[in-house]
Amino acid sequence: MSESQELDLYNKFEKYFGYYNKNLPEDGRAVLREAAEKICADEKLSAEAVEIKTRLADTCCDFKPEIEFKDKLPQFGVFVYTLATEDMEKLYKEKNISHDILIDTIQDMYVWINFYHEWYGEWGGLECGWLVNHIRGRVIRLGRLQFERSIVSEETELVVDGKVLLKKGDPFLNVHIPEGSKLTESACLDSFERAKEFFPKVLNYDFKAFGCFTWLFDPEFEKLLPAESNILKFQKLFTMLENCGGETDEALRRVFVNITRENIRDAQTDTYFRRTLKEYVQSGGKLRSGAGYRLI
Repeated sequence: MSESQELDLYNKFEKYFGYYNKNLPEDGRAVLREAAEKICADEKLSAEAVEIKTRLADTCCDFKPEIEFKDKLPQFGVFVYTLATEDMEKLYKEKNISHDILIDTIQDMYVWINFYHEWYGEWGGLECGWLVNHIRGRVIRLGRLQFERSIVSEETELVVDGKVLLKKGDPFLNVHIPEGSKLTESACLDSFERAKEFFPKVLNYDFKAFGCFTWLFDPEFEKLLPAESNILKFQKLFTMLENCGGETDEALRRVFVNITRENIRDAQTDTYFRRTLKEYVQSGGKLRSGAGYRLI
């Protein structure tokens, strides 16, 4: 790779890095920029990064991050995904999706970089499997929430009082909750309204409901949290499915940093939720996920 090609590649990284890096601390930005410079200066490594980026953006490719990034430094994945934002941008333009929505959606990059740093003390790691969905246009953020087109399965049909309201094969939008601002009821309702307009109009996708499968739907939270909790208000926006979900400690991963059941005694108790969650787990309480739908 010539010096000019090396500079072009770094400039491309810097352009798309600028789309999401404002919420990273300066030391994190410095580490990732330094790593990008080293990758660009290494002819073999930079060529490999471009090849992986091409497969990442190819919707026909069965992209397996655990193979693509095996034995690579954490910063390498950030470099590749940042370059792939170029392909995401082209896809958005083809589908007439606004640039503002792209910027909102790509903010998950800094969320997972910060998360990795909190857990492992190193700048660079990503939820590489999850973020494939963003690059390929499967997950789109509209306001506070993210949405993904999906189909009701036989196991997740919605039946109320013996009446089937959602059956196998019905289209719905799977709701994802990115970290960030407060999960207020008004913000969620605004996202639902935006999605109801956006998906049929821009993506020609009609759907029958919003669905959500999450640790936030643990029924025990009704006992652990006050009535004014945003989590409980979010639960009430959906009709819950019975017997859907299972035991999971995802709440520990999301609420604390580097905390599992094995070291729950070390968990911080600086918020009401952290304190009550710690007490509940220490007393032998089990955590669950849940699922629900919101008909449109």
